[in-house]
Amino acid sequence: MFRLFKAYTYTSDTHELLGPCDAYTDETHDILPFHTEKKPPDKRQGFAVVFNEQNQEWEYQEDHRGLVLFDTKSGQSVTLEKLGKVPAYLTPLAPESEFDVWDGEKWVKDVEAENLAKRQQLEGLKQQKLYEATQIITPLQDAVYLDMATEEEKTQLRNWTLYRLHLHRKDISTAPDIDWPKKPE
Repeated sequence: MFRLFKAYTYTSDTHELLGPCDAYTDETHDILPFHTEKKPPDKRQGFAVVFNEQNQEWEYQEDHRGLVLFDTKSGQSVTLEKLGKVPAYLTPLAPESEFDVWDGEKWVKDVEAENLAKRQQLEGLKQQKLYEATQIITPLQDAVYLDMATEEEKTQLRNWTLYRLHLHRKDISTAPDIDWPKKPE
């Protein structure tokens, strides 16, 4: 015998309520998959209505999808994509710098790591300046060695060599207050 009734559909992956529909069965056909006659509860803010197929009941599951949180281990932003509770390693508080670390309650700056990064950056800048000076000094030295240097080239060689020497002697540990020597003209 044919029976028409109101059913409620839900998604095949998360089993979230989609809504009501008209359904039917007969002696040879059961209710369609992902449908139930069980009436769902009213919707609640911050929750999804989900059908638990095991106990054949509707239940509420926390719904934070789309919420941007921060990983307390890496500081990286994470957009929640699944139903359920917010994992304990995520926080709504954003780190203020790449050197912030989570202390269990808030982000605190790792000053030692920040200073190390600044020193490394300044050491890289120093090496770049030394390389540039060496690129200019080398052909000038060749001209002097071959006794082909003009007086202007000899002056440039002296000025660039002094500049490179002053660069080499710069103490990066005084970062960020480094008084770089002026390039020769």
